[in-house]
Amino acid sequence: MTDIERIGLSWEWYWGNGFYQYLLLAATIYLLIFHRKKRNVRQVLAFSACLLFVFLFPLTAKCIFLCIGRTVYWRVLWLLPAIPVISLAATEFLRSVHSKSRLAQTLLLLFFCGIIALSGKDMLSAGNYTRTNNRMKVPDDIAHVANMIHAEAEKDHLDEVLVAGDNYLISYLRVYDPSIHQAYGRELGEVLNHRCYLVYRQFRPIKRNYRKIAKLAKAADCNFVVISVPEKKIDRFEQRGYVKIGDVGSYSVFQLEPQSANSP
Repeated sequence: MTDIERIGLSWEWYWGNGFYQYLLLAATIYLLIFHRKKRNVRQVLAFSACLLFVFLFPLTAKCIFLCIGRTVYWRVLWLLPAIPVISLAATEFLRSVHSKSRLAQTLLLLFFCGIIALSGKDMLSAGNYTRTNNRMKVPDDIAHVANMIHAEAEKDHLDEVLVAGDNYLISYLRVYDPSIHQAYGRELGEVLNHRCYLVYRQFRPIKRNYRKIAKLAKAADCNFVVISVPEKKIDRFEQRGYVKIGDVGSYSVFQLEPQSANSP
């Protein structure tokens, strides 16, 4: 995916199926036509224009990609004052209504509030949020994985726990249990060494080479591997000294047997 395609996709992710982007466009046009001479209007619109330029320009986008990651680039649009611009346009329009017509102003205020409310989307709908049963508020399947790893590590008196997994898993695992170390962070953040980098690369393809993942994970001293693996591929890990200690949802949790850790 090119940088321009990533920018377009991030724009779609941010606005979703709502109509705020169109309200923002209408509010901007209205302010430019009727209130552009006001200082506060010029300041808000100038800031919005600068932010949109930074967001849409591929060179600045590439720099931000390197800082925060491509998958969360849409968060740059949090800085866009969309609601203040829309509210400012509505307020200026209401002010333009004759001051003695209080009823007209009230009705228009209710009308604009209704438009703003209906143009968005209930953030609690469509599965945007799910209820969790752990105090750290991470997905419950991650909490179960962490508890399983922690229990095995305590039972075997492991001095250090090093886990390899996919981006979804490692995004939450240490949030729930900081004692669990990871071979790398999300999108290869804070990679420990080159061997861990090679492990991470094997998690990226859709069609994974499970034999290679087991081999590289062992070489990188990962004593736990958490991965979604077909039943017929489990023996790839067993051949490298990993033992399946349980399943959590679609994940299988493997532990490297202590006597296998130092063997090739």
